[in-house]
Amino acid sequence: MANLIELYEKARLLNLQNLAHGKIDLNRETVSNIDYLDYILSAELELRSQAAIKRNRNASRLPQREFDPSRLKPGIAWQVEQLESMQWIEDEQNIVVIGKCDTGKTTLAAHIGQMALVRREAVYYCNIEEFLRVIKNKDSSRKTEKIYRYMLDCSVIIIDDVMYANITPENLPVFYRAVSFLNEARSLIIITNRELSSWVSAAEDTHLMQTLVDRITANSQIIRLG
Repeated sequence: MANLIELYEKARLLNLQNLAHGKIDLNRETVSNIDYLDYILSAELELRSQAAIKRNRNASRLPQREFDPSRLKPGIAWQVEQLESMQWIEDEQNIVVIGKCDTGKTTLAAHIGQMALVRREAVYYCNIEEFLRVIKNKDSSRKTEKIYRYMLDCSVIIIDDVMYANITPENLPVFYRAVSFLNEARSLIIITNRELSSWVSAAEDTHLMQTLVDRITANSQIIRLG
């Protein structure tokens, strides 16, 4: 009969790291071989799942905010509850969070991002300045290329502070092309302190800005926090 040391070594060779490092109990003698194997494999899968969630959470750069659902108005609370099913990700639907300063926009978006992480979806958070920097330098910097490649692997990209300051005429086409491309196979969460109608009136190229707004909202949910 094999001893535990031999079993741990075999687990290491099979790359069953959780088993190899003793994180799964091998001293269950009261169950059948099939049940025991099911227990070991299930435990391994669960530990790998939790490790993947942790890796995705670290890579997401989501801000750590304390979310208090009791502060939401009833209609918004219901809307957020509906998002827990993650159907909006399946449907590649966008979410636009609109509200004045200190209304909890980023906290709410981070909460939605955390819900997606728990479902093992990859998420990335950045503000618009960081987003534009990555897009503009993805072909000239290894660091930004790595971030961009991670964005491509994400199901959800959260962009904060959109239109906090006007998007410059130089950056508007860059932002439009990036949003159009990334939105083809993933969901965007846009956080803004301005109503979408004011985006257009604030732009020099009103036609392109209207096209951007239409692209974002064509398949979207809008959450207004006041």
